[in-house]
Amino acid sequence: MPVPRARLVGRARELGELTAALDAVRSGGNRTIVIAGEAGIGKTRLLDELTARADGVAVLTGQCADEGSGPLPYAALAGLLSGIVRTVGPEAVVAAAGPAAGALSVVAPQLVAPASDAGADRLPEVLANLLTELAAQHPAVVIIEDLHWSDDVTRAVALRLARTAPDGLLLLLTYRSDDVGRAHPLRTVMAELDRARLTTRLDLARLGVAEVREMAHDLLGGSPDPQNGPALDRDTGLDAGLSAEPFADLADLADLADRSEGVPFYVEELVGFLDTDLPDSLRDILLLRYWNLSREAQALCRIVAAAGPRVWHDVLDDVLTDVTTGVGPEPEEGLREAVDAQVLVTTDIGYAFRHALAQEAVYAELLPGERRRLHAAYARALEGALVRRARSVAKLSRIADHWWRAGVLDRALAAAVVGHRAAADGAASSTAVALGERALELWEQVPDAEAVAGLPHHALLRTVAESLRGSTRTTRALAVAHEAIAEWPDDDPAGLAGMLSDTALIAGHAGSGEGPALIERALALVEPGRDDAVRAHLLMLRARHAMLDGRTQEGIEAATAAYEAGLAIGSPEVVSVALNLRGVSRVQRGDSGGFAEIDAARDAAGGVWQGLSRYYTNGSDSRILVGEWDRAVEIAQEGVTEARRHGASEGSRIMIEGNVVEAWIGRGDWAEAAAWYERTVPLIHDSVYTAYLTERRAWLLMWRGDVERAQAEARHRAATWERFGRLEEQIRSRSRGTQAELELLRGEPAAALERLSVVVAPDHPRSPAYDLTSLALSARAIAELRATGQDVDDAPYRAALAECAHWPTFPVWSAVFEAELGGGPWTAVAEQPGPGPAHLRPYALYREGARLLEAGDRAGARSMLGSAITEAEKIGAGLIVQRAQGIVDRAGLTGRGGPAESPAPSAAMASASASASAGGVPDTLTPREQQVLALVAEGLTNGQIAERLYISTKTASVHVSAILRKLGVSTRTEAALRVPR
Repeated sequence: MPVPRARLVGRARELGELTAALDAVRSGGNRTIVIAGEAGIGKTRLLDELTARADGVAVLTGQCADEGSGPLPYAALAGLLSGIVRTVGPEAVVAAAGPAAGALSVVAPQLVAPASDAGADRLPEVLANLLTELAAQHPAVVIIEDLHWSDDVTRAVALRLARTAPDGLLLLLTYRSDDVGRAHPLRTVMAELDRARLTTRLDLARLGVAEVREMAHDLLGGSPDPQNGPALDRDTGLDAGLSAEPFADLADLADLADRSEGVPFYVEELVGFLDTDLPDSLRDILLLRYWNLSREAQALCRIVAAAGPRVWHDVLDDVLTDVTTGVGPEPEEGLREAVDAQVLVTTDIGYAFRHALAQEAVYAELLPGERRRLHAAYARALEGALVRRARSVAKLSRIADHWWRAGVLDRALAAAVVGHRAAADGAASSTAVALGERALELWEQVPDAEAVAGLPHHALLRTVAESLRGSTRTTRALAVAHEAIAEWPDDDPAGLAGMLSDTALIAGHAGSGEGPALIERALALVEPGRDDAVRAHLLMLRARHAMLDGRTQEGIEAATAAYEAGLAIGSPEVVSVALNLRGVSRVQRGDSGGFAEIDAARDAAGGVWQGLSRYYTNGSDSRILVGEWDRAVEIAQEGVTEARRHGASEGSRIMIEGNVVEAWIGRGDWAEAAAWYERTVPLIHDSVYTAYLTERRAWLLMWRGDVERAQAEARHRAATWERFGRLEEQIRSRSRGTQAELELLRGEPAAALERLSVVVAPDHPRSPAYDLTSLALSARAIAELRATGQDVDDAPYRAALAECAHWPTFPVWSAVFEAELGGGPWTAVAEQPGPGPAHLRPYALYREGARLLEAGDRAGARSMLGSAITEAEKIGAGLIVQRAQGIVDRAGLTGRGGPAESPAPSAAMASASASASAGGVPDTLTPREQQVLALVAEGLTNGQIAERLYISTKTASVHVSAILRKLGVSTRTEAALRVPR
């Protein structure tokens, strides 16, 4: 029975919201909307209604698909790319993609010829950029359906589009809520979008009884008022003007509402069978139309169901030639019958079921032997299609899946290995992992598996480990890599050395500290003069590990050895990287000659990106370390341009962009930096990149005044920072500093100093670029502890400071160190001509203003605090603005340094100050304790004192305890009586 088209029922609110979003996009806005609901609830129907109203708007649709044992790779992306090509033409697409066009070959090999350097890992970025450019030309609606079946690349595209959606783009994402369990990877994406408040979410509920009846009325040919719908009887819920003739029994409608459970798709399936006994199970409901087909048409539907979500015409023809049982002499007649009954629908390329639920139900009708025969036939047909069409990851994946489900284990193993390699080359990491793990599982079940697979087991383990690393499953990757090491044959020392090298890389990504030991073991296996290429690579890794870990002398020695090995084998890449690593290690030691070596490394690269990327990353970073912000920006921005020109990976480009942003922070471009972090950090998987970027984002959030969010970020990322900090000095030093600053803001100076004390540990390798900031923070913690009456020795910290005297930024940070401890003026910090970060001057002005107020110079304090606020506002240093303004407000300093007269200090405050000099209060009370005592005399609680003096409640409590001890009294009242009235 054909399915008539009903009006959209029960979705007025949702359609109104989507229509409003479409209008907003037409007017130049952008929106992202997630539509969730169970299978058959009407997600696609709702989108059809919207797109029918999208006149003058480009509509691009991609639909994810399941091939039975996992997502069909790139299914939705192929649809989106086809839409882009139809809209602007293939030449324009390739031109717009530029050097990265090769990435598109993994989705559309017919559009761009596959190449060994296709840069497939850039596919999410390239597709998102193409859609962004399209939206810039005219409004566009981008629909990605059925994300519950998405692969990792499709989820990355969806997330990137949501984060970077330009004006003119409406992004619509749908998924089955009942298919997304707690461990489903889509949950992470949805949680990220929710946290960032980037989406509007529409959850489609089931229809009510009245809405089911209204939908049935439409499907059975009723004529409702197009504006208001039918007038429903108050008692029955039926159209008051509807004759009972179409419904032989009102009980039929009640049964319809009951059986369909309010799911629109089930209403459509059932409404034509109201005069029959309706089945009890939903699965049987899905088969009603199928059961009404002839036996030949049913057989054809079962054959189509075995194909998966859809089947090509020619592939189906090949299968029908191979397996003809039950289809009759004229298969086309059976297909036509199934299409007329709307069990199947025709597509541009072949056939599909009207709904995925129907395909699942019909597939379940196949007998085990029938399934195996059909899957084997499809595998053979798809292998034939590889000859007729371009080779693709999706085809190879489906072939592997069909052989596996057919139970032909040897061909399943061979196909899994081929598909695994293709998916790995195509950056389809989830598919590469699934097929690689399947190949490992099949290995023991297939005789002579090595001959069948075309590679030994340890080699397969190596490629699977790399795929696992690429999918960020680093713990599993490390375990598989160790399996490969254990199996590696003794007669292949160079191969084992390479595997050890790979494992060291995986260990670094997993945050394991075993990398250096693995490298040393590998070096022992390769001899100079025999395996020089492998040895040179290992020496580079040794130098890199040492440099990152702050072991600069080891880094210089290893880089020199790598440089010599590079010269011996004539490798510009090795020579360039070795020069770069040696130069960075020299710079970290304070040797300015290292900059020349870093520049020489660029020349030695000879235009090869591997060497150039190190120059742009480390060259800009080394300039940041010495405070040359503008030069760092110049180098890194050139690197970003070159990265795009070379079609470099996203990770490589983001690391260079991160250096641009870090230099922006140094010179005070905080708004731009914050926007970049908000846009970029959610796109990065848990990795060393995450550690770098989230630490800087937390620091920036803190100094911009969003301390609560910074604290939350630090708690959330603490494990990641610690894991990767074990391997890299930059990460552990900076994260240690950020966490210590947050502890100081929480009023926990002891915890902060304990965290920072590593900088004076005997075995700590001195790294002035990072140690100077830690020492300045240590001085601040010491000063706060001393203010509570604790005696803290600063001699070890002064000795460590002296060891950093050769570093270019020493004058700035040594001035901060002395000012924090009261041994130097804050004006010396504010007036430093050296390369200090932009926030130090307003911070110094704020601290000087606080000092002047404590000394009784209200006019000077007012002027200094006003300048601090003004300069902090220029860069967006909200923390300084809040603190300085808090002092101004609490002290009654009107204006920001203007001529208005400030109110006199409180009588209690003035009395306490006078009594100190007159002997009423012991001279042993510090100025801060005198302030606290005055407030105690006013009757303030510790919390109120903390708020008034802008300190923590804990610190206020410590001050009060010290006052009671020094005054020799036991209560706050007794202490207050010591203040003359």
